[in-house]
Amino acid sequence: MPFILKKKQFWGVLIACGILIFLFYDLDLPRTVEVARRLSLWHFIPALICAALIIVFKALRWITIVSKVRKILFWPTLSLYATAQIIAVILPALTGQAGRIILFSKKGEFTKTYAFSTIFLEVVLDGAGLIGLMLIGSSFFVFPREYRFISYIIGAAMLILLILFYASLHFQEEIERFGYDKIRRRSPKFFLILRKFIRSFNEGISVMKSTDKLFIISIFTFLAWASHVGEVFFLFHMFNINLPITAAVVVIIINYLALMVPITPGNLGSFQLAVVAALNIFSVPKTEAVLFSIILYLIDMLPMMILSGFFIFKEHFPISEISRDEELIAEVEKMVTEPSVPVEEEQS
Repeated sequence: MPFILKKKQFWGVLIACGILIFLFYDLDLPRTVEVARRLSLWHFIPALICAALIIVFKALRWITIVSKVRKILFWPTLSLYATAQIIAVILPALTGQAGRIILFSKKGEFTKTYAFSTIFLEVVLDGAGLIGLMLIGSSFFVFPREYRFISYIIGAAMLILLILFYASLHFQEEIERFGYDKIRRRSPKFFLILRKFIRSFNEGISVMKSTDKLFIISIFTFLAWASHVGEVFFLFHMFNINLPITAAVVVIIINYLALMVPITPGNLGSFQLAVVAALNIFSVPKTEAVLFSIILYLIDMLPMMILSGFFIFKEHFPISEISRDEELIAEVEKMVTEPSVPVEEEQS
């Protein structure tokens, strides 16, 4: 029993059950059945297509990011990326992102530091896209104070990270020279580890040096967010909820902010709570909001599950191989000290 209490999955499942009980305990079942019968199923298909396009555009963005060092094929990468997304959702807290790093490293044959840097860049790009959405949404809707405060923090964090990326890329030699002068004599091993990390990390974000590629990944980021907005908007029509497209933007923003650090397996419970809270702002009844959150969750997960299932079947890759929390985190923490797979430069 004490061993179980130390597992993040145990606490995550417990929290998810508590949230779902809170959402479902007072639902009017006859009303729920009535709402389900009135659903316009014709809008389910375009919503599902939009959900699939989110994965497609994000996979294309990742392919563009790594194209600075290696050309990779679209279809294998799409299924690999979907599997990585599933892992990031299923495993609690930051363990899921660590799982993505391990998967990209093992199956993509990149160094762990390089995989980490590309994922980190994706997070920054998504954060920048979120700020753009908030600027658009704030033109039509006044966000609650707590969400505005969080958005300011995210905006400041993204700006700081972009400045650090720029400094790391453009002043790499100066940074290494400073480390050589100030650190090498005191701790040679730490200096070598730090230099190796900086070089590999800069490989991952080197796409920022290319204006053309940076423009392309910005377009893919925009298209991914636009697909997400389209998905929610089509679901509005499916539920006969008369809300503008800007309301879909608000739902997405609040959901994204609430799930920045996943605390439940598969975001189950926390996802539904965030969507219900967002719809509550627009006075959508709880029955419709809860059912909406469930269907949105299923539509989000379905394309990822199909594509990841294809990858797992084709590659004979067991998810359990990277599902052990403690070992996974330890492996990522020491990634810069381990022997790495060389990253080959793209031939001109």
